[in-house]
Amino acid sequence: MDSTFRETYCGGIVDVYRPHLVDKGYYYDVNSLYPTAMCRPMPVGKPTLVHLTKDEFLEGIFFGYLEATVQTPVDEYIGLLPIKHSGRLVCPGGSFSGFFFSEELRFALNNKYELLNIGKAYSFQRGENTFKDLIDTLNGMKVTAQLEGKPVLRNIAKLLMNSMYGRFGMHTGEEKHAIVNQDALPTLMKQNTIIENKSLGELQLITYLLNQDILDYTKDKDLKTIQRYLKGIPGQTNVPIAAAVTAYSRMIINQMKLVALNEGLKLYYSDTDSLVVNGPMPPEYLDIAELGKLKLEHTIKEGIFVAPKIYYLKTDENQEVLKCKGYTGKLVRDQYLELLAGNTLDLEVTRWGRSLQESKVQINKGKPYQITPLLNKRSKVIEGGEWIDTRPLILNPVQEKESQPSK
Repeated sequence: MDSTFRETYCGGIVDVYRPHLVDKGYYYDVNSLYPTAMCRPMPVGKPTLVHLTKDEFLEGIFFGYLEATVQTPVDEYIGLLPIKHSGRLVCPGGSFSGFFFSEELRFALNNKYELLNIGKAYSFQRGENTFKDLIDTLNGMKVTAQLEGKPVLRNIAKLLMNSMYGRFGMHTGEEKHAIVNQDALPTLMKQNTIIENKSLGELQLITYLLNQDILDYTKDKDLKTIQRYLKGIPGQTNVPIAAAVTAYSRMIINQMKLVALNEGLKLYYSDTDSLVVNGPMPPEYLDIAELGKLKLEHTIKEGIFVAPKIYYLKTDENQEVLKCKGYTGKLVRDQYLELLAGNTLDLEVTRWGRSLQESKVQINKGKPYQITPLLNKRSKVIEGGEWIDTRPLILNPVQEKESQPSK
């Protein structure tokens, strides 16, 4: 069922809300976002396909993944549920369907989303402290190493904390190999699909896959056969756990966005674990070290946010922070303003190429490179011919109303 649950394995949300901040801004990061998420309950055990009604889900007992259709509030500004739409990850408004982690869906429902109907539902056991002790231990190592001036140990602990969850979501090949004699080949073919067969004299080198029907965990199968097969595959994974970690992470950063809006602040930009607002966040959400709290990275006097991963910051110390995904050079402020105005930049880059066959490395200078501003995850709000705000893309609105940007 890897492919089924991989639909729910979505990354962080990177969005531009307002394009140009002037005067005073605050750039915050969440301390150890993914490790914080890993301290929450995880879906563990064998998934069970269950019949689930709306009322049963709203009781709060179900824990797992489910297909659902929801309706957002008409004034929804952030977008709290992601779906893959037209090849990109968006958090739309209106009514739409998706395959969601139960806790992220409940988070949206607790913030005025409406549950319209439910499709398939897969129930899991609730692993209350699956990773908490491990994360606490690694975080303690990181803090101690920082205090004792041991940067290598600190970085190792930090790397383990932040990258561990991704291991559960990796794609791993299901191919297996065996050297067998002719007598063993018929037995191997009963439960496997032979994809390659090479003769080694009296022996055969076989590459094979277990028949997909046997790997369907929703049906009664010989678990010993499956376990014996999977034991020999390197890099066993658990996509439901990885998907839960990313879902909890989105909930954490979205909660911070909601706090900002409730405080009357304006959102300008948000990355996976960060947000830019036009005023200070409440002190109870701030701590430079505590997991899940915010730390202030920059105070800024100007921010230009062209598109996800393309922005310019000028800090109060007159330092420039430049980001332009895909471009190896550095842009200047005026070029960001050109992009903000909708103009394409024609640039040049240096490309590296290699040929293993010819044992050559080529450096190609002056290759043309274009940067075209593209905002296709939210809708622009234009006033007086100027882009001033955004709102969620509206999908299949149940009512003939569109969500309006917050003021």
